[in-house]
Amino acid sequence: MKKYSLFIGFICVTGLFLGCVSDSKSVVIDRSEFDWQLVWSDEFNSKTIDGSKWNFILGGGGYGNNELQYYSDSEDNARIEKGKLVIEAHKEDYEGNSYTSAKLTTQNKGDWTYGRYEIRAKLPEGQGIWPAFWMMPTDYSIYGPWPACGEIDIMEVLGHEPNKTHGTLHYGNPHKYTGDSYTLEKGSFSDSYHIFALEWLPGEIRWYVDGKLFQVQNDWYSTQDSLNGELTFPAPFDRDFYLQLNLAVGGNWPGSPDETTKFPQKMLIDWIRVYQPSKPYPRMKPKKDRPTQAEVPGRDPDKEGNFTLNSGFDDGLDHWEFGNFESGSGSVAVENGEVHVKIKSAGGQKWANQLTQGGMNLKQGIEYNISFKARAAKSRKIMLKIGGLEARGWAAYSKEIDVDLFEEMREYNYNFIMKEKSDPKARYEFNMGLSDIDIWIDDVKLTQIGGELASTTKREKPSRTPLFNGNLIYNGTFDRGDNRQAFWKLDLDSSSDVMINISPDIYQREAKIVTLDTSGTSNGIIFYQDNIDLIGNETYEMKFQSYSLSNRQLAVALLSNSGDIIYGPNFVDLSKDKKEFSVLFNIIEDHNRVRVAFIPSLGDSSANVMLDDVSFIKLKKPVVVSKYSKIEAEDFFSKSDTPQTQDCSEGTLNIGWMTDGDWLKYRLDVEKAGLYKIRYRVASEKSNIPLKAETVLGFDKQDFKGSGDWQSWKTIEGEITLPKGISDLKLSGVDININWIELEIVN
Repeated sequence: MKKYSLFIGFICVTGLFLGCVSDSKSVVIDRSEFDWQLVWSDEFNSKTIDGSKWNFILGGGGYGNNELQYYSDSEDNARIEKGKLVIEAHKEDYEGNSYTSAKLTTQNKGDWTYGRYEIRAKLPEGQGIWPAFWMMPTDYSIYGPWPACGEIDIMEVLGHEPNKTHGTLHYGNPHKYTGDSYTLEKGSFSDSYHIFALEWLPGEIRWYVDGKLFQVQNDWYSTQDSLNGELTFPAPFDRDFYLQLNLAVGGNWPGSPDETTKFPQKMLIDWIRVYQPSKPYPRMKPKKDRPTQAEVPGRDPDKEGNFTLNSGFDDGLDHWEFGNFESGSGSVAVENGEVHVKIKSAGGQKWANQLTQGGMNLKQGIEYNISFKARAAKSRKIMLKIGGLEARGWAAYSKEIDVDLFEEMREYNYNFIMKEKSDPKARYEFNMGLSDIDIWIDDVKLTQIGGELASTTKREKPSRTPLFNGNLIYNGTFDRGDNRQAFWKLDLDSSSDVMINISPDIYQREAKIVTLDTSGTSNGIIFYQDNIDLIGNETYEMKFQSYSLSNRQLAVALLSNSGDIIYGPNFVDLSKDKKEFSVLFNIIEDHNRVRVAFIPSLGDSSANVMLDDVSFIKLKKPVVVSKYSKIEAEDFFSKSDTPQTQDCSEGTLNIGWMTDGDWLKYRLDVEKAGLYKIRYRVASEKSNIPLKAETVLGFDKQDFKGSGDWQSWKTIEGEITLPKGISDLKLSGVDININWIELEIVN
């Protein structure tokens, strides 16, 4: 090995690098495998933080993790000092938060797909301290909101374990995370500077500490809607991400600071560097196969449909497990036919004290009922969950259900549909942390409601279930399945020949229909999706983007399962310009197992056709507005891509994930024109949120002060003018959840 003289500031942008570690031995970094070339760096040699490279994130409110700090741009919290970036956390009250700190990002100033990312840093330690170096996607709209969009955690250290760093991927929907940790042989990351690195390759991600490889991941997935199939691997880690650097205080994972935590806390960064290979990236390795359900059998329900063994604790604690985590402690015993959970220490998380039973074979698409009886020594809350194990990212199939317990024994019932892939190892969980009040539980059951989602004895497969946005077309953006063609089919007659090509480029994932030969008949070439049920006396809208290199027509139609046209064909005129087209189908009577089809063989041209963003949605009927009307937020007529329907704490559904540029549109049928009171039921953990409602006659603009939590609801009120007849009400906002809208005539 070639030796180099070591001196302050020496950088070798390729090959080997001897890390200059002032208070520990030298570190050898081998970058020769891909001949990494330095493309971006910050050595922090300037007097102030470089605004051309870094953005400051401002604000508090927990950031979804119940963190305690407010992120500021004050030099007290972030500055350059003696060639180092200093991020410093202080214990001080500011804007309703108990601490201040800083968070910096490179979004839209440093964004990369793949590469090698390094940071040389000396980290703080102490209970509740949480330094991190991580990455988030630049464009959330590609794969939807977190977690489907993905997250790459290069380095996270919990202050109470200052010798251990964690590397993690977040993805999927529901949320899944996979990762590993590295522990120093001696000392801690607060003793000296260390180099944390990540190599992000197509289909493989590697983590290093001081040149030592400690983790490789090459198996992940993601999706916005499990019905729609998995995004084509290596999504979501196949497009631009940006860097984030922060020092958090408190939160769900590290817990809160205690009397042993000293302030201020400093995170010192010597440099951050980004590399790209001198040659093209290596060819992506195939995604390793995951076990199928048949390879991992699970426990089926008993003759009464119950999955739970020893439901009434008649056999003591057989089949049940009790565990303590996150500083929780306690014990369990069966008394008078009830299990008594004796809690000594509440712990720092909901799952600090857990009573669980696993091995339940839950199947996708099936509805289940959760039931049990419970009481507590005093009123308190617990969190109930039917979910997966670590291999499933601790997914919550039932969602996390907060349950209020009282001194008298009560019976509880909840239903849920298993929307995730079938899991033969699902687990029943009672999570009893955050309180030291004792609990008694009895008659615990998990039962299946009905049989299979659709019986195979009557039909080949179940009819199509709409996606979360109402779309009956799956993979309309051509980014799912091994060949990006999942759910799409192609039928040809003997005189036709066609190729379907889909570019792997993330901004060019459109279907290219290349017609090699055509008979010109109505069913000569059909590119379609099937198994779609239509409801009579309803209107369906088929929307898609399309173009062709030569002017031509494209036919769209609805076909029976045997291939006969039942509605259409309707023709659209294509040109070289990519345009969005809309075709309405007024359905007269019910139809089952219909095909929604493009027919490029009809018309006077065989020129190639490009398709993208295909949807087929049953349009909602207008909401009749009289003197008073209430509209549930989820009953929108149309919406932008990002907002999602989610369970609401008020027992209904609400719309969440409203980001900049998002909107909801409601179609109204107003009986009397005039001025109306408009009331909004809204929630947000952030403050001063703009909310705007628009009609053709004007708008109402509100500044929502916030409610302190995403599920803490408040009603705000304004005024808006509505025209008589059918028109649209457009609602837009940022970082706000919406439960319902009320309209009441003023004059």
